[in-house]
Amino acid sequence: MYLNKYSNILLFSSAVILSACGGGKKNQQAAMMGQMKATVVPYVVQAGSYTVSEKFPATLTANNIVEIRADVTGFLDAIKVPDGADVQKGEVLYEIERSRYTAALDQSAATRQQAEADLAQKERDYERYKNLLEHDAISKQTVDQAYTAMLTAKANLAAAQAAVARAGTDVNHSLIKAPVSGKIGIVLIKVGDIVNAGQTLINTVVNEQPMFVDFDVSQSRVQEFTKLKVNPGDIKFHLQFTNGERYNETGELITINNTVDQATGTVKVRLQFANKDRLLTSGMSLVVIMEYNTAPTQVAIPAKAIIQNLSETSVMLINKDNVIQQKGIDPGPQADTMLLIRSGLNVGDRIVVDGLQKVRPGDTVNIAGATPPPAATKAPAGK
Repeated sequence: MYLNKYSNILLFSSAVILSACGGGKKNQQAAMMGQMKATVVPYVVQAGSYTVSEKFPATLTANNIVEIRADVTGFLDAIKVPDGADVQKGEVLYEIERSRYTAALDQSAATRQQAEADLAQKERDYERYKNLLEHDAISKQTVDQAYTAMLTAKANLAAAQAAVARAGTDVNHSLIKAPVSGKIGIVLIKVGDIVNAGQTLINTVVNEQPMFVDFDVSQSRVQEFTKLKVNPGDIKFHLQFTNGERYNETGELITINNTVDQATGTVKVRLQFANKDRLLTSGMSLVVIMEYNTAPTQVAIPAKAIIQNLSETSVMLINKDNVIQQKGIDPGPQADTMLLIRSGLNVGDRIVVDGLQKVRPGDTVNIAGATPPPAATKAPAGK
């Protein structure tokens, strides 16, 4: 009897001990699983106003560049202005040897005088024949022939007058004048060289006041820049030289090109800058800085939170169950350490900013700084 009693006690105690050991293993497994989860630092997406400075590689272009070529052929006889001079529209720059053109003008003028005299004679003949015809003193055929001769003389005179005008134009064009106001470059020929009409490049006149500045933007931003042209708001455009210094004038957006470059998927934007001190030269490569403040509803995240794969930009989103999801975003410009987001995230979303290298989509993570769950209670000891 006593043996049975003690046997039952022993069996109950063993069961309690085994039960307690099993519960301990489960708690230990749960603790180990918690330790295996990666711990990440989250960032809660917020909205605010940011000061943005965007930079674009740019090229300076004169508002007017005109090549100087002669309209007549001949030897260069004189250079009237020094290289690099500021010239005004209509100012004489170069002179082509003129003797052949003045001789042609004199000859055409003499031909015109002959045509005038011939026409006067033909007109008198026609009037005289008309009077004779009224008195039946001459045949109508003779009058008709006189009329035709008069018309021919008028045509000859018109041709002679045209020849005079053409010869006069050649004489005038032997003086090569500035087609626009601007700064002239370095002459490419010397006195005595032959100049072929329409072919020989003599020099170039460049008007750099104001100066155009061209840069490219993605075609996805065409609408944005089109709105800026209509309503520029507080946006300012600056120029930065290669040494880091800024130009002392701000620019104005004047046009957006009407075609997309199929090779690059970009559209050319043109600004205009005053160039009073001649610090800007056509062909320079500078940087355009576009500065503006965003609306207070602008969403932004730390730049270190983004993941860039080829042309896709994404972040690691933490859902309500602390499970990682990879989310694509449309990034905007950067403001200091923050990256502006055009679409893909909402205020209140949580994203991983530290620990990206430790997680993959589908992982459950621990949140740094979060309150840990309460410890599992141990099974009560048996009596």
